[in-house]
Amino acid sequence: MKVNFSVSGTMEIPDDAVKHYDVAGELYAFEFNNNMYMLQVCLVAESPDGEYDIVHQYDEMHEHNINNLRYDTANFIE
Repeated sequence: MKVNFSVSGTMEIPDDAVKHYDVAGELYAFEFNNNMYMLQVCLVAESPDGEYDIVHQYDEMHEHNINNLRYDTANFIE
């Protein structure tokens, strides 16, 4: 079965964060706190006993029977 999804929202970051742009001039990441922050697909799996598992690596997706996960766009809007 194929399901569609859409995610949008806002977040506040430090004013002095360093912006990183790709070759097309699109903002794809911020750098602050000695870390690089970018958008990435992540799923949270909850088991019946209340345990949580963050699924974000390719092999983890397959272990959870999730295949061909793609997203159309993932970029920050200034």
